[in-house]
Amino acid sequence: MKEKEKLLAYCGLYCGDCAGHSGEIAHAARILLNLLKKYKFKLTARHMFHEEIHDYDEFIDTLSFMANLICPRICRLRDKSNCSIWACCRERGFIACYQCNEFENCEKLQSMEDLHGDSCQINLRSIRRLGLAEWIRKGKRHWFGSDIDGKPDKS
Repeated sequence: MKEKEKLLAYCGLYCGDCAGHSGEIAHAARILLNLLKKYKFKLTARHMFHEEIHDYDEFIDTLSFMANLICPRICRLRDKSNCSIWACCRERGFIACYQCNEFENCEKLQSMEDLHGDSCQINLRSIRRLGLAEWIRKGKRHWFGSDIDGKPDKS
């Protein structure tokens, strides 16, 4: 399996597109934390924006949490997982759910819908149609569903 192919999670999401994998959100949060500290923004928040910023310490706690949102390993390379999709694909020897004829109605994949909408199914259909290498090279990948911005995606 090629390096970029390893970034395909069993469910059809692509780790290479994930903010946890890239670390972009964590990096941005660290920059903001450093700037807030440098400019002693806690004082500004307390004295100038006390009505707008009610709990600055809670905000800093949340930002600190976000500064550490970096995924230690991609899905495929985890030693153990509490993910039923991971376990199912590994047990059946699948690269991902696109190799399964039941993925369209799979209850395990439906567990992803709250966060990712229909992204898994869209990606899996596309991988089947294009082939994995072509999908990674130039296929449109979905992460948060086809209508996250209120406009259906036509892929």
